[in-house]
Amino acid sequence: MDTLRFPIQFINGSVKKLTDSSDEYYAQLLALSIQILPGELPLAPTYGIEDPTFQAVLTRDLAFTAGAFIPEIIIDRVQIEQNETGQVEVGLSFFQRAQQ
Repeated sequence: MDTLRFPIQFINGSVKKLTDSSDEYYAQLLALSIQILPGELPLAPTYGIEDPTFQAVLTRDLAFTAGAFIPEIIIDRVQIEQNETGQVEVGLSFFQRAQQ
């Protein structure tokens, strides 16, 4: 099942979509999990991580979210840095589990 790509983009008059199970699809899921606070989604109250603006993003929080809600991937590396303007930058690498 395809899903919308965020931010929404139009190509030749159509909304750009992501193919389910593609790397870009999983990258978007991980990015959204960083932007959503636990408790914001009533049907999944533990989804998301605490706001990285006011505290450091914890590797274990990302690993927990991925393991609980996106079991098809394994997070390989998390790199967290604060740039000179004070913004927190999170870099992730992951790979998909072998399909059985």
